[in-house]
Amino acid sequence: MVGAYLGERFSPRVFIPMAVVIAGAASGGELSISRLCLDASFALLLLAQFRSWDDLADRSRDAVSHPERVLVRAMSTAPLVAFSGALAVLNICLAIERDASGIAVAVLVALIGVLGAWYSLRTARTAAGDHLLLSKYAAMVIVVAGARVLNAPGQTLCAAVALHLVVCLYEVWHDRASPISIGGHR
Repeated sequence: MVGAYLGERFSPRVFIPMAVVIAGAASGGELSISRLCLDASFALLLLAQFRSWDDLADRSRDAVSHPERVLVRAMSTAPLVAFSGALAVLNICLAIERDASGIAVAVLVALIGVLGAWYSLRTARTAAGDHLLLSKYAAMVIVVAGARVLNAPGQTLCAAVALHLVVCLYEVWHDRASPISIGGHR
């Protein structure tokens, strides 16, 4: 089930470039191929974790709007829940290992807490909620950068904000049901 889910909802042609963009934004201007590859790999794991969490949280909504999806048709979500949990543990361990300053793990744990609370408390889709969910990409820049954010705070934070704006523009164009979309629910 996890393989079928990833095949359907985690397209390499979308998520590998996104991971490279996150890695580049986290570089603070000091870019090398080896660093970019390591950072993009970490970003890809973060993207997989949060993509699966989003889809688990949206399963009942997707049952109406996307009944053909693997996760909607699955008899049990346990395999994807286990996969998501394992990714969360792995990503926390990697954040600790990659960044002795604690910045990466602090931001990652805060992101997990905030999104977990939002997923459990939301009742309807709102513009503020969509912005909160989309802010995960900017937070991933900080998680991937870790202590490097201290070497180039302005550049890294501007890159994170720019990424947030780009994903918001994509949301406006891509998801007509989004409250931040042109013609979306307001």
